[in-house]
Amino acid sequence: MTLTDTNLRYLLAIYHLAKTMPEVTPLAVAQAMGVTKPSVTSILSCLMKHDVIVRKRYGKVYLTDRGMLYARYYDDLLQKILQNFPLEGDFTPAEKEAAALAMSAALPAREVDARCAVLYDD
Repeated sequence: MTLTDTNLRYLLAIYHLAKTMPEVTPLAVAQAMGVTKPSVTSILSCLMKHDVIVRKRYGKVYLTDRGMLYARYYDDLLQKILQNFPLEGDFTPAEKEAAALAMSAALPAREVDARCAVLYDD
């Protein structure tokens, strides 16, 4: 599965929201990310095609089992990259996160699939 850095940003937002609220709505995602609801709707369609989320009755958004695995993997990876940020300079936290997301999204899908299968096979 290949996700863009934008897809990852939304997937991780849903993942973190799901930890704090029982039902995630597109509006909650939009508010958390500071974007419009139509922007969220567009990305949600893409995430559904990748089988990482489902939309249920009344528009509630849930991570699939696959989505949970990928979100956990990418969240862990993102934290490792940020802890060991490889570039020198005066980067803002937002710039570091954007770079870390881009680095994560650049990984070959076959490697991510294999690592998720091994690391998080419960």
